[in-house]
Amino acid sequence: MVARCADGSEYEGAALIGADGLRSRVRELVIGDGPPRPAGHVTYRGVVPFDQVKDQSHFDDMVIWIGPNLHFVQYRLRGGTVMNNVATVVSRKFARGERESYGGPDELMEAFSRTTPQVREMLSYVGTDKNWALHDRDPVPGWTRGKVTLLGDAAHPTLQYLAQGACMAIEDAVVLSKTLAAAGNGEINAALTAYEKERYLRAIRVPITARIFGEILHCDGGARDLRNHLLAQRTPENFWEVDWLYRGIEA
Repeated sequence: MVARCADGSEYEGAALIGADGLRSRVRELVIGDGPPRPAGHVTYRGVVPFDQVKDQSHFDDMVIWIGPNLHFVQYRLRGGTVMNNVATVVSRKFARGERESYGGPDELMEAFSRTTPQVREMLSYVGTDKNWALHDRDPVPGWTRGKVTLLGDAAHPTLQYLAQGACMAIEDAVVLSKTLAAAGNGEINAALTAYEKERYLRAIRVPITARIFGEILHCDGGARDLRNHLLAQRTPENFWEVDWLYRGIEA
């Protein structure tokens, strides 16, 4: 098959793997389900040298501070030399239907103004000059058409609440390489179909579950009280909700 690009260049190959991300052009051709779904959640990030972090009481852990319509995550990178800080807010402007401009620094600061002094101080580690409006897609079958298939975010983009975006793409690649090797050069269509069939349910379970985890993190009122009650009964070693995920894929 031959892929013709907008700049006039052409590439010939046995198959086309659309691994072109959330706003995949290949997905438009294969599925045609329009733009990705905005979640109304906006994230800010910042990385600072670890010796500049005032509260180092949890420096060997991934720490998450949660509250109504917000959360703040911290964990070390680069061999422990820097601290990664990620602040996320659920935009009230978005909820009101203000879809053109939402999640700006004003909403970030307003949401975190209700948090403890400790969390407000750590918010200074986050840059406000850039943010990421989070998107995913409603899971659908049909990633494959003939000798064309999708991989990673092009097939099943997810919100970040399970930290599985890159992991799902890697799993896709493992399964795809296996089905291609088993089928041989003459059975490309069958190999791509087998790849989608093997990946489909697991790969769509991740974005669906990630949405649920986002709701759990950001809930308020009675839902918050129930969440806190249930979490208080847990041990740090209890991961039953995501045990299916971290066991990995079947060989």
